[in-house]
Amino acid sequence: MKKKDLIEQLVSEVETGRIRTLGIYGHGASGKSTFAQELYQALDPTTVNLLETDPYITSERHLVVPKQAPDQKVTACLPVAHELASLQRDILALQAGMDVLTIDEPWKASEILSGAKPILIVEGMSVGFLPKELFDKTICFYTDEETELKRRLARDTTMRNRDASFVLASHQTRREQYLRYYRETESKADILVDQSEDTFKVKMTHIDTHYIEEKTVFYRYKSVILER
Repeated sequence: MKKKDLIEQLVSEVETGRIRTLGIYGHGASGKSTFAQELYQALDPTTVNLLETDPYITSERHLVVPKQAPDQKVTACLPVAHELASLQRDILALQAGMDVLTIDEPWKASEILSGAKPILIVEGMSVGFLPKELFDKTICFYTDEETELKRRLARDTTMRNRDASFVLASHQTRREQYLRYYRETESKADILVDQSEDTFKVKMTHIDTHYIEEKTVFYRYKSVILER
């Protein structure tokens, strides 16, 4: 399945009411944010909120260290690095029809998400640590180590003004903690997407049979029209 096909499937599920809250997650530089933005652009912006979870990553995580690697700093691959209770509260508030004021960050100004919008996309690493019951469907992205490093270097040096030597030095720690603590969250996703070597390979654990049936009927109908 191509990216375009997956986006079309999700749009169909949203528009027919089968998805009201969608969770998108994955390790750093896995492609989740880009996909979430593309999906958001494909939907009616008057009905959809996009809640990004990066602001819920605590700035105080330097106060703790991983038990199995005390020489490493805590990265976002560990649940202790996330304000999960606050994030869950805001998700539940939006689902209940209440407005939410997002957290102000240097890279993104605070904004009000309207509780009147029925559709919610939650995107970020924090999603992997939240109760699955919060979402109607979840999608997880991952890549191989080489692709992740290439993307980190391109993103962090241009968009986050970080030195390339810092990105290279911290990459191994991030990858080790991903393998030890975060990769297990991938098995909980409804849809798993491998973007290694900049490909797009979809691995589904729960296939939407309604969408498949709709597409089959559509193509059969289109075939009949062409034959006429």
